[in-house]
Amino acid sequence: MKMDRLIALIMILLEQEQISARELAARLEVSRRTIYRDIDTLNRAGLPIFTHQGAMGGVGLMKSYKVGKTLFTSQEIQRLLGGIQSYKQLFGGRETTYTAEKLHAIDPDNGKSRPQAQFAMDLSLNKGNESLRSWFSMLENAMNEHRYLTFAYTDNRGLRSERQVEPYQVVFKESSWYLQAYCTGKAAYRIFKLARMSELQVLEEQFTPRAFIPMPMDGGDWLGQGWVQVTIRLDRSVMDRVIERFGAEHIVAMDEHSCTAIYPIIPNAFGYDRLLAFGDKCEVLGPPEIRSGFRAYVEGILSKYEPRHDAALPD
Repeated sequence: MKMDRLIALIMILLEQEQISARELAARLEVSRRTIYRDIDTLNRAGLPIFTHQGAMGGVGLMKSYKVGKTLFTSQEIQRLLGGIQSYKQLFGGRETTYTAEKLHAIDPDNGKSRPQAQFAMDLSLNKGNESLRSWFSMLENAMNEHRYLTFAYTDNRGLRSERQVEPYQVVFKESSWYLQAYCTGKAAYRIFKLARMSELQVLEEQFTPRAFIPMPMDGGDWLGQGWVQVTIRLDRSVMDRVIERFGAEHIVAMDEHSCTAIYPIIPNAFGYDRLLAFGDKCEVLGPPEIRSGFRAYVEGILSKYEPRHDAALPD
């Protein structure tokens, strides 16, 4: 981490003719005392850094040490900074600050003609996923250092199991986070939803990395087989959900108020929940067995709200 900060400090000094220690401390999110220690370290390493005292003073790098800034264009730097800002939303920490400072420093015109980001990604965690933030660093360290992870896992049937895995990749998919890993107990690659994990621990024991190939996250292989092409009638106000999930070609007909769409599901609780999310704006047209199966699923939910003869009556 100190090395990252020192490199970021060098890049800032390459960018600026002179800068105050106070501004350096603010940009690198450390104290001025730390900045002065870093300057001493760089001086001992042979970098020609000068300091001027007083109100107009500051820190600078001898011009003989300056280098050109032709590695990236301003537009390319803007795109890279956009990705870094999204990464910082998830991880926080000073490491991303140092990376951003390095990019600012190599901008050919110091950001004067750099356009505002035309595309922005908001990956900030919602309230329910805030607790996962502390896990990201643990997962990253485990992947970088090839250390085993252990955790308790509750699957989509409510069954709990203890897992030990070799972690390889974290994937963000449809508002949820997943870990792709090799499960030692199952002797196979598996995908785990982070929100279903608990009691996460990084072990001291290391593993030898396998020739990992990322698994598809298209809802096919990793969720199971047996997909059925379901025809549904939708209110046009929710047809965007079909387009976002499967593409505009899945809208097969349209009138003034509704549309007909092909919506593939697996005919189980997971698939029926997908249809149920449309509420009263969706009608299942076919196949007949899916229409009747979905109706039975909804009736099962309604049965929980039927009056209970053994329920205590209010006073």
